[in-house]
Amino acid sequence: MNIKKKLGIIMMASLMCVCTGCASSVADNTETYFSTVGSTLNTWFANNSEKESGGEKSTDKIKLDTPGEFTLDENGNYSFIGVENADYYLVYFCAPDAVNDGDAFLYSSDALKAEGEGGESYEGNIDDLLRYGYGEYLVKVFAFPSVNDSQHEMSMAATTGYSCSGEQDAPVIDYLWNTFDDTVEVQLSNIDTYTYQCYPDTVDVTFINTEDASDVTVITMEDLSPEHNTLVSDNLKKGTTYNITAVSKSSSAYVLNSESDVADVADNVTFADTNVMSENYLYTDGIARASFSYPQVCENFDLENAGAMNELGVSLKFTFTATPTTAGTGCAYSYIVAGDCRPFSFEDGTLDLYTDGTFLMCQNSEMPPEGPSTIQGIWKDNGDGTETLSFNNATLTTSVD
Repeated sequence: MNIKKKLGIIMMASLMCVCTGCASSVADNTETYFSTVGSTLNTWFANNSEKESGGEKSTDKIKLDTPGEFTLDENGNYSFIGVENADYYLVYFCAPDAVNDGDAFLYSSDALKAEGEGGESYEGNIDDLLRYGYGEYLVKVFAFPSVNDSQHEMSMAATTGYSCSGEQDAPVIDYLWNTFDDTVEVQLSNIDTYTYQCYPDTVDVTFINTEDASDVTVITMEDLSPEHNTLVSDNLKKGTTYNITAVSKSSSAYVLNSESDVADVADNVTFADTNVMSENYLYTDGIARASFSYPQVCENFDLENAGAMNELGVSLKFTFTATPTTAGTGCAYSYIVAGDCRPFSFEDGTLDLYTDGTFLMCQNSEMPPEGPSTIQGIWKDNGDGTETLSFNNATLTTSVD
């Protein structure tokens, strides 16, 4: 019986949508997921892996039939016919030359729970199954038996070609001005967006001097990827106020706009004698397995009353709180510092603001594997009873340094 069903996508609790930074095999994908479930499931997938890698195949297992009549049109509408003894189906996006069943895939769907005993039709739109980038693909659908089925193994792939295109988003740029070495680091914060579009060839970040429109500095980011989405430049002039914009560019045949809309990053930003950080600039000092970091900058620090040293943000998920204490030798001000840096916290930190305009902050508790740590910096009077503290990351030391 051919029961036609408009596919209500049923996600198995046991499989999640996978996008890999590097390609994986079908067996790798399924085995990776089930690695936390137990040795029985791992053994099931190991047997399939042996077959794909040319190892000895168990003679008492029968391959499921290949899903039938697999089609995928230019609008992403797909259909295929289910097979007997299938428990679920997976769809994979592969490179066009990945013609073998065991070849690497680029993107994987959620699992589609089998809804019949074979012969039923599955229909839907591919965008509801998985996310994928612009480009050309060989698309495969496999049928899988139940993990408790000792008589069957996954099918061969039904395949079809597919290509998609679209527009690239405007870049989202964050930045850090480091007053200690007069550099700016720009960060492409929406790099993950391009994973499902197309990584730009370049992103141009433009700095325009607000007092001289002819004074323009362009920082060009290239070779962009999730592992490479920042760039440090020393081409800006200290003491200058800038308006900042950005645009992404692509020569891909699958990107419909070769240049994105221009993004307004910031207006009237002065890079001078203090660190300047945009709200969502992401960083880590890597202490305690990246669970602890010092601030980069603390604006409007109340000298007399102290209090919170930083606001909760993307990078720092905790707050340092300073409490005034008797000024130490050579200090204009001294403070006891507490930090709620779960899973670690401390109450015995210190912050000493020296009369020469420098400071030293110490975290004296154990934060394995680094232990206690210190960082230095400078403090600058804001003229209203508050100071701006700029932290010099180059001075960061830990007990293992």
